[in-house]
Amino acid sequence: MINFTVKSLITLLVTSSALLLIPMRSDAQVNMSTLAQVAKSCQEDVLSSNYYERMEFDANLINYLGVNDKNYNQKRITYCINNRYHYSLVLTKYPWLASTGEILPGYPGSVVVGTLAKYFGGVYHTTSILECIANEDVSSEQCSFTKNNIADGTPLRKVPYFNAFGLNQSYAVNVCPSCVVAHDQVSGSKEETLTAFIKWFITLDKPQRRELISLLGDGDEASELRQALINQSSEAVNEYSRVRARVQEQEQEQRRQELLGN
Repeated sequence: MINFTVKSLITLLVTSSALLLIPMRSDAQVNMSTLAQVAKSCQEDVLSSNYYERMEFDANLINYLGVNDKNYNQKRITYCINNRYHYSLVLTKYPWLASTGEILPGYPGSVVVGTLAKYFGGVYHTTSILECIANEDVSSEQCSFTKNNIADGTPLRKVPYFNAFGLNQSYAVNVCPSCVVAHDQVSGSKEETLTAFIKWFITLDKPQRRELISLLGDGDEASELRQALINQSSEAVNEYSRVRARVQEQEQEQRRQELLGN
């Protein structure tokens, strides 16, 4: 008899193969190849203590994050898929971002762009980020919204273990372990992180700046673009869940057949 654990229900091979074999629905807007890669990487990372060791988390926190609860673990995987798929969309839309360097050692500017695009959401039509960058004063009123979304204000690695579930939703934790270390080296300072981002932004070519403001800036078009990326990321999670359900049903049927000796 096969021992049907969570890992066996969604093994990397089965899930990746299933995702690639199932045709994409015309309304899904999900790149199935990207989803397969993201799902595979998330399954490998978020349930692995080695992944959190790379972020230099406290051993007690790592043990807590490694708790063996299938519902909890599945939520962690879906949070990871949501954030990593979103980041892949940002890099696909702006491929030049990957070579624009870091705002802080170990903290690529591309991750900050993804973070802001995700946390600004699609409902905020006024971010004032261009005014903030032009002002270059992180204490100004124009910078308050960006500053509050660019960093946590406290070190991520000092989160009490009983509040650690929130870490599973963190963009940096899911997308960029070195960013977590960099974030904490400045004690999660919103001011220092925003200052570093502004300096990085100014180094970009003007066409690149305009492209990023079209994503992060004010107005309906930027808001709608941010929301579209969020919607596509959510649909990727939904597609993953649908495929996962099909895989589980196939394995359950296989088990029934094996119990009957077929």
